[in-house]
Amino acid sequence: MKQGPIASGTTPREVSAVRLALIATPTVFVAYALVLSIGHDSPLLDAIPGAVANTTPTVLFGLGAYELIRTRLRKQGPLVQLAGHVLLCGAYTLLSYWLLIVMLGAVGGASVIKFDVEPFPVRASVWQMLENATVYGIIAALAYRGSAASAVTVVLRNAQDESRPGFSRYFIRSGDEMQPIDVHLIVSITGADDYAEVATVDGAHLVRMTLADFERSLDPERFIRVHRSRIVNVERIVRAEPAGGGRLLLHMQNGEAIPASRAGSRLLRDRVL
Repeated sequence: MKQGPIASGTTPREVSAVRLALIATPTVFVAYALVLSIGHDSPLLDAIPGAVANTTPTVLFGLGAYELIRTRLRKQGPLVQLAGHVLLCGAYTLLSYWLLIVMLGAVGGASVIKFDVEPFPVRASVWQMLENATVYGIIAALAYRGSAASAVTVVLRNAQDESRPGFSRYFIRSGDEMQPIDVHLIVSITGADDYAEVATVDGAHLVRMTLADFERSLDPERFIRVHRSRIVNVERIVRAEPAGGGRLLLHMQNGEAIPASRAGSRLLRDRVL
């Protein structure tokens, strides 16, 4: 069996939303309970309602933001990502503040059905907004963890006939473990100097390997270099629409919209029956 290039490096695994919720919920709850108990000089038991009120918006909207960043936003271009983070941070900050004052009104009222909702004083509101924005920054960092923090180890294995180009599987090494990923699951590969980001139907991985090395190892019947920095799996193209100037805009199965160069667009058009 022929072995292709080997690249070194390690990366932490991506954290699923469910796993993050299981870790974050008790951690955030305990932290708020302790802070409120100490800050108000009250028994820990009395701080539980306030801890619930603070934990609920943090976890609820935090998980939503985490999934949007992990599955959608981080796959876009830098300017789109910047604009998306500004909008998403603003939405997270305001919604978390709104739900917090509603929750505090509910836990402090005579009834969970009828209660008064009062906003914080101005200074307290500004502080709460700053806290929410900081929490969003932590959530965004977690969402990018596993895709851009460091490079993964990739071992390429050729499981096809050696007379044919391409490989059928690569392995990601995380610590002592190796996780196999089938090549047909690759949606696109983006090159940047000595690294490449491999986007699959399940996520993305940063690889210490050049785009040229990938191009030499991939099956040219399945993978096309549509841009100097992008390779796409033609089996994962949902549709291709004209983008002007002889170029095509490729809509991929994972939601990516990839512009093809004129040369790349010609390669795709050559496959039109």
